[in-house]
Amino acid sequence: MKKLNITFATILLVLGCFAFSPAAKADPAIAGFWHEHYTSTVGGPPFETYTQWHSDGLEIETPNFLNAVCMGTWTHTQGRTFKLFHVGWTVGGIPPAPTSVRFELRELNTVSVDHNSFDGIYDQKFFDANGTQVFEDKGTIHATRFSAED
Repeated sequence: MKKLNITFATILLVLGCFAFSPAAKADPAIAGFWHEHYTSTVGGPPFETYTQWHSDGLEIETPNFLNAVCMGTWTHTQGRTFKLFHVGWTVGGIPPAPTSVRFELRELNTVSVDHNSFDGIYDQKFFDANGTQVFEDKGTIHATRFSAED
């Protein structure tokens, strides 16, 4: 009986250590390489991006409206839903906001059951050099996953 208790305790210890490890907490549903399409609901221009969501909570994006790379951080909120905070530079501005020099993007996305797409909403605010908001765009996102087989 003592041997059985020791074996059982060892199994629980190993499972407990795994449950608290970063690998166990990372949800791979959003991690990967995505083609994202943004559609404004307030009159902003549509745009698309290539984005990498990393399992460590970091995100890197190359939007088609900038000749730059933007970065963010994400968190798993519940189920298949993920929240993103993302920043980027817009030196020289963008067409609806020629004085903007930076932007902040917030997203709330839900990954499909098969993990090959996600849909969500976004709120993107553009700021001038003094930190004054000069433009805001809100809308929806649809993304499809790239894989090595594509």
